Amino acid sequence: MMNAAIQTNIARLQIMKAKVLAALRKGENYELKTELNSEYKERRKEAVRRVIANMTVGKDVSGLFTDVLKNMHTDDLEIKKLIYLYLINYAKTQPDLVILAINTFVKDAEDSNPLIRALAIRTMGCLQVKEVMDYLSDPLRKCLGDSNPYVRKTAVMCVAKVFDLDQAATEENGFVERVRDALADSNTMVVANAVSALREMSEREEGIWRLEARTVGRLLTAVNESVEWGQIAILEALSEYRPADEKEAENICERVLPRLQHANGSVVLTTVRLLLRYEQYVRRADLLAQFAKKMVPPLVTLLASEPEIQYVAL
Repeated sequence: MMNAAIQTNIARLQIMKAKVLAALRKGENYELKTELNSEYKERRKEAVRRVIANMTVGKDVSGLFTDVLKNMHTDDLEIKKLIYLYLINYAKTQPDLVILAINTFVKDAEDSNPLIRALAIRTMGCLQVKEVMDYLSDPLRKCLGDSNPYVRKTAVMCVAKVFDLDQAATEENGFVERVRDALADSNTMVVANAVSALREMSEREEGIWRLEARTVGRLLTAVNESVEWGQIAILEALSEYRPADEKEAENICERVLPRLQHANGSVVLTTVRLLLRYEQYVRRADLLAQFAKKMVPPLVTLLASEPEIQYVAL
């Protein structure tokens, strides 16, 4: 009897606790709703920050969707980034409401600020709502040919996201071919992103990524000027390439050797992997000995790194 009474009291306490928490959440959301619709810009800005903070810790703020959307029409890049983050988070659960933001996305994709153009096209690609595809095609096409390399490199990665969402539409619109054309871009960031995007799409459909001899030279030039992750993407792509002859293999190996001196362990290990794979194409014993001699010191240095890196190096 006593155990039953204790269990009943515990159950009641749990119900009371749930009601209190629900009331607190409701009260906080009501307060945020009021602030999001305030006539004062700073109060609306602070409210958006609080909404994102609550969302980050797992609180449900989906009920504020329309109120957050009202604040999209702003020139404040920080607030726009936060609102776009909110939209990405709730796009799958509120697909119908996301469509309401399409006009703003399309408008932002033509903004004079390249950061806003890139942000708009990146967010549209990350929404993963199939209905958005109809509205995304024209802005994406424009951004792929944008005069600013930052916008172009963002658009290239957006194609990979869209390919995951609607493969047929991506190919019909010629976006995959546009990414292949980006391998010849004058900017190394765009080239690195194009390699990464094509390899990502190739994981879902064979034949998307095909590295040709005329492209290898561009990649070898781009690898020296790319950021770390870009270098890794290019080196991984080159390691899968089959050289036409021994001379080409030797040339590729010699041009990537400086990457062994890179401060980033991942770049070093990817370079080592490439050199080891190319040993099957290089027959000169003296050259192979030279490669081995240059690979050893950076590998020994990596043994002073974290255990996971030590394991790979060993």
